[in-house]
Amino acid sequence: MFWITFAVLVAVLPQLYRLPLWFLPMTLVVVGYRFYAQANQIKRAYNLVLMMIAVLVLLLVVYSQGFGLSREISVTILITMTVLKLLETYAMRDALLIVMLCYFVTMTRFLYSQDMLLIFYLFTSAYITTHALSLLNYERNNQWFDRKQLRSTFSTLALAIPFAVLFFLVFPRLGSPIWGSPDIFGEGKTGISDTMSPGSIIELFMDDSPAMRITFDEGIIPENNQLYWRGPVLWNFDGRTWSRKKHRSVRKTIKPYSNDEAIAYQVEMENTGQNYMFGLDYVIAAPEKAFLLPDSVLYSPSKINQLRHYDMKSLLLDRFHQPISDEDLELLLDYPKNQNLQTLQLMQTWQQEAPNQISIVNRALRWFNQEQFFYSFSPPPLGDEVIDEFLFGTRRGFCEHYASSFVIMMRMAGVPARVVTGYQGGVDNGEYLLVKQSDAHAWAEVYIQQEQSVGYWLRVDPTSMVAPERVDRGAREIMDDKRTAFDFEWLKGARDSLDKYRYQWNRWVRDFNVSKQEALFRAIGIEHRDGKSLALILIGVLFVTALLSLIPLWWMKRTRYHNLQKLYLKFVRLGKNQPELYRQHTLGIEAYADAFMAQYPYTKQQVKHFVDVYLKTRYSNNKIDNQKGLTHLNQVLQNIKSKISK
Repeated sequence: MFWITFAVLVAVLPQLYRLPLWFLPMTLVVVGYRFYAQANQIKRAYNLVLMMIAVLVLLLVVYSQGFGLSREISVTILITMTVLKLLETYAMRDALLIVMLCYFVTMTRFLYSQDMLLIFYLFTSAYITTHALSLLNYERNNQWFDRKQLRSTFSTLALAIPFAVLFFLVFPRLGSPIWGSPDIFGEGKTGISDTMSPGSIIELFMDDSPAMRITFDEGIIPENNQLYWRGPVLWNFDGRTWSRKKHRSVRKTIKPYSNDEAIAYQVEMENTGQNYMFGLDYVIAAPEKAFLLPDSVLYSPSKINQLRHYDMKSLLLDRFHQPISDEDLELLLDYPKNQNLQTLQLMQTWQQEAPNQISIVNRALRWFNQEQFFYSFSPPPLGDEVIDEFLFGTRRGFCEHYASSFVIMMRMAGVPARVVTGYQGGVDNGEYLLVKQSDAHAWAEVYIQQEQSVGYWLRVDPTSMVAPERVDRGAREIMDDKRTAFDFEWLKGARDSLDKYRYQWNRWVRDFNVSKQEALFRAIGIEHRDGKSLALILIGVLFVTALLSLIPLWWMKRTRYHNLQKLYLKFVRLGKNQPELYRQHTLGIEAYADAFMAQYPYTKQQVKHFVDVYLKTRYSNNKIDNQKGLTHLNQVLQNIKSKISK
């Protein structure tokens, strides 16, 4: 019961944060009672009691997670019933069933993530579960940790690795994972969202988990101050929170551009549970299974619940010419009329004194640069008048404070503007650029209207006026204070180094899809994945893996002899030509030696000497004498062999 219960707990442990609050107390009660019952030899509870407990727990699952088909409720029911099964595990059948359930519970963790670090959990859980299964078939003993049994379990799993690798490579793959279908099963949202309020991006700054990995075709990464990874664009402001506008059309491909100006790159985006994708500055055209919204936001019709790869081309533009409607222009000038009156008065004065829109933009940037504003990841909280309190009170903020305030200032001065969120910068991690959640950023776009032609969008980053090193070096590089108690430089470097291995894991394991498998088949001469070809492949895989498994199995199970035994076997083989003599070697060295001397009397002196030295060496504890004895025995054996040959 120790190993069975241990297998259940290890299989369940990584799922605890997803399960309802009542699950952990229930598990502790079940495990505690089961060990108490085992120690005191209490018989199993009545079936009626167990049924009532099962119904009660099922009602708790429905109450806490709803009723319907979903990944979460299915996994919760499986895990809960596996734990409750401990209450009726008194027979071999029940023990075998709960151990087999542990394998399925372990697999459910990979329905949410296939990160490289989870492979260590998989091996640990599989080892403990397999050991529990082995113990059910072993001869019983009183040891909880038997080294022989532990080694045997390890050997069993080692033999399974060739099967796992080959089946991973050649077993027919679906076009998309069943449980990973983003249209049916949701996933918790992470990273940049479609709303922004004071403090929302600061929360991401505390998170060093990967957001994207980018590889550039030419291998040349643009300057850090050019790395603006565009995400959701926010138009609406209610006085505290920004939100996006709903569009009914798409943006067309940018056609008149020079190939020399375009930057080609590939993005590996981590799952976010959202629809937004990210591209560098202005994306020329949307990749497959995505489209561009009119505000140049890259949008996926399905949620990003899996690792997503896409190829991109972008232009780093100072100006992006685009016509806008009167309705959009009105929205870009909208702001809460009865709030932030101090800012409104200042901007009305600037508007009267400014000759054009560009001069207002430049004056605002100079104001942020020359006044006592500070870049801080721990700014003081703001009240209802967030813009006034920030600009004329605290003057300490993160990028969202500066972007939000700047856009409202522009709108008050009659300059159309909006907030753009996304990521800025990244870490050169060798083969690729690593963009973390802590690189989340917010900046502004103003629309400069021209009399004779279409107006253009101009990117403006007010944060760069307060902390230019944030844009040039990255948010984390300019902070001297620790964000958390574990925010050490060596730990950050270790995470970046570990991500290199995670990147390779993603390329060769997580991203091993149908197209890559077809390429593998073509490489071995199979052009079409018809039923006959797949059957032959699977038969071949079974044959090869059987050989790969049987050879090491034979090697581990082969009879091993120490040096003295090998010498005795050499002595025995001298009489192999005499069947009657050879059959007596199983009686021991002395009995065999007597029979040998009877057959070959002229070797009597040498054989007696061989037996005496053999027994002396066999039972001596002196390693030096043993080594000398082995050398001498080899010489005596050669003398016996030469006499027989004559």
